[in-house]
Amino acid sequence: MNTNKKTLKLLCGALALAVVGSVAQAQITFSSGGSLTAWNGTPAYVSLANSALSGASTGQGDATITGSYGLMAETFTPSSSFTLGSFDILLGVNNITAPTYTINLYDLGPAGTVSVSASAASYNPYAASPASIALKFTDTVTFAAGSGGEVQGTFALPVADQTALNANEEYALEILNPTADGSAGITWFRGSTADPGGQMFSSGDGLNSAGNGVRNTLAGNGQAGGAPRTGALALYAASVPEPGSLTLLGLSSLAGILFLRRKNS
Repeated sequence: MNTNKKTLKLLCGALALAVVGSVAQAQITFSSGGSLTAWNGTPAYVSLANSALSGASTGQGDATITGSYGLMAETFTPSSSFTLGSFDILLGVNNITAPTYTINLYDLGPAGTVSVSASAASYNPYAASPASIALKFTDTVTFAAGSGGEVQGTFALPVADQTALNANEEYALEILNPTADGSAGITWFRGSTADPGGQMFSSGDGLNSAGNGVRNTLAGNGQAGGAPRTGALALYAASVPEPGSLTLLGLSSLAGILFLRRKNS
């Protein structure tokens, strides 16, 4: 009986290590490649369809930075629920000098909480009201210095950042530019084709915890005309087999423990 208890404890420890190892916080990883007129793979959500990607020809920087970071953001509203595993953006990496950037994902509230069509729309994740704005994750990504040409960039999320997105809920995905790189360290390519689920926003101070870190539309910041602009964004569902992989890892750990028991008995 005591031997079985020891074996169970060892198995639990092995499973715990497997779980901890699988969800340990890591950076978002970045890679680039693929077409500029068609999204890679099969996205669960796109702000611009493949037919509109050729019109995403403006590399948009954020507003003039007045704090530690400026930012660009695209709001979106999924029509179905899924767990976000990665996202793609059409962007330019413009010979950056501060390689570590920050990515935020906010839940803004039910569809329509922030207008997808008004040129004067805004949201503020630091404001006391509405209390519905919630941070889903914040993490960093490291870029190598680039040539400034347009690429389709893929941002793969570590397991700890893979978050459930709900149908008919509005979200904001943000990229923060460090002051050292200025407003054009990373440029997000955008077009004028409307996204029924969101529009593009920017801010000159992305980490203003004083309560006035307002994200305005590009028009509101004088960066575009009155019509909403759409940042090229594709979202991909996380792969499903992770729980099964953990089970296999736990079973292999158990097999190893049992083998050692028999060897030592």
